[in-house]
Amino acid sequence: MNSNLYELYDEFNIKYFNSILPKSSKIVLEWSGRLTASAGICYPKANKPIIRLSTHYHEDFPEEIENTLLHEMIHLKIKGHGPRFKEEIKRINLLGGKVKRYSKRRATKKKINWIYKCKGCSKEYQRTRKFSNINKYRCGICKGKLKEIKT
Repeated sequence: MNSNLYELYDEFNIKYFNSILPKSSKIVLEWSGRLTASAGICYPKANKPIIRLSTHYHEDFPEEIENTLLHEMIHLKIKGHGPRFKEEIKRINLLGGKVKRYSKRRATKKKINWIYKCKGCSKEYQRTRKFSNINKYRCGICKGKLKEIKT
């Protein structure tokens, strides 16, 4: 990856966070080949906070580096993806940032055999294995029931 994460972090800390986040010298920013489920992850409570970005995901979506870094920087302030997190995304996007709550897909390219769609909001969930009992699962967005779509 060619992007200098420390330079981006410093730029975003000033531009979107008024320099309230830890200085880049007080944080670990790194690429991870082991991060296969998500585009990035943040460990804000470590001795030295850590932000890791997935090499797998960003090789396929290099244009998402800034989005993922901003997303993980929010986690230095806010735990989870609740209402405060959503408000922070809106605030940053109004300032010209490009940050989203979700990545485009999992970090690794697994063969997708099963697709489930929410009956309420139509969000699709891709899975490599079939749900043993679809009635146990609900949409993460609206809590609606899921239905299987033929692949």
